[in-house]
Amino acid sequence: MTQPTGPNGLIPFPTQGSTLTSARGTYVVGQLIGDGQYGSVYECVGPFDQPYALKMLRPANKPYQVVKEEWATEMKRLESYRHPNIVYIHDAFELNFLFYLALEKCDTSLRGLLELGPLSPPLMVEITRQLLLALQYLHDAGLVHSDLHSGNVLLSQVDRWPIVKLTDFGVAHQLEGQHWFRPRVANPKILTPELVMAGYTTRQSDLYQLGLLMFHMHTGRSATEGVDQGADVTGFIQAGTPRALAEALGTPFSPVISKLLRRREGYRYQSAREVWEDLRKCIWW
Repeated sequence: MTQPTGPNGLIPFPTQGSTLTSARGTYVVGQLIGDGQYGSVYECVGPFDQPYALKMLRPANKPYQVVKEEWATEMKRLESYRHPNIVYIHDAFELNFLFYLALEKCDTSLRGLLELGPLSPPLMVEITRQLLLALQYLHDAGLVHSDLHSGNVLLSQVDRWPIVKLTDFGVAHQLEGQHWFRPRVANPKILTPELVMAGYTTRQSDLYQLGLLMFHMHTGRSATEGVDQGADVTGFIQAGTPRALAEALGTPFSPVISKLLRRREGYRYQSAREVWEDLRKCIWW
């Protein structure tokens, strides 16, 4: 973790038990529940003793102004896109050169659930159904998420029937009448063929990443498991290996997953609605 610096030296990160104050009240920081290169997520208790997930964005190796703009953009998107399957934002504030988002707290992430192995078909279908709802909503509004992976899919009530929440809109992009865009950053673990081969991303890129998620939920392993990042994964994607792996499963879900993982986005499903129309035919329970 790179410690950012401000005008007076190193910026201290919040620690468990410390308090942060915004215009809406005080937050007591709990344990760290997620950490990345440019941010961390903490459990916390906010106003009225309400539990939240507190996301902190830090400058680290990025200029302060760039991080501030990314924070402001993510805040505006979360405030603008209200949907039952998109994580809810309650507060946003800057404190001591660090930027915070107070988000609704969920029980776990899909990543945590997948650590236990493959999901049962009913659970996989229900999680996928709710993700499709969120993606169709975003795509209808001209927004591409562009970072759909198991860590950004949050879950509650898994012991009963899951409630799915899509989060992290830090690299999402508003198409504004266009059909594609060139992202500034990309997660090397969920690269799409069009990004690898031509440097652009579309709505169908979100559907490709959904295919990778479905493969993982169905099999308990990543479609790129064992592949080194960098040149190896690029060749792996260019060769269409994820689609071949999906076809080789030979299960009722294979046709849907393999179509999501086609190399050319024009041959994939063209909308989340189309995905559901095929996926619902696989339900036999």
